[in-house]
Amino acid sequence: MKSKSLDDVLTMAGAATYQIIVQGTIDPSWANRLAGMNITERRSENGGVETVFVGRLADQAALSGVLDRLYELRFPVVSVDCLDKG
Repeated sequence: MKSKSLDDVLTMAGAATYQIIVQGTIDPSWANRLAGMNITERRSENGGVETVFVGRLADQAALSGVLDRLYELRFPVVSVDCLDKG
């Protein structure tokens, strides 16, 4: 098992690029209200529509803000992935 160095560890205050996938469709004009994340749509494996958000967020508080907004809009979250940090 590979041990993690301090360079591999995310912090609450560090910037990172995230991918968030939700069920349903959201208009790309919402990007400004969702921290400027890039918004695209795709078909899920079961044939439904998913919206994919990708963007660099300043810290995990910004990530929480985006997730809170999606919750308020009633979009079920499929996944949240950190694509890169720093």
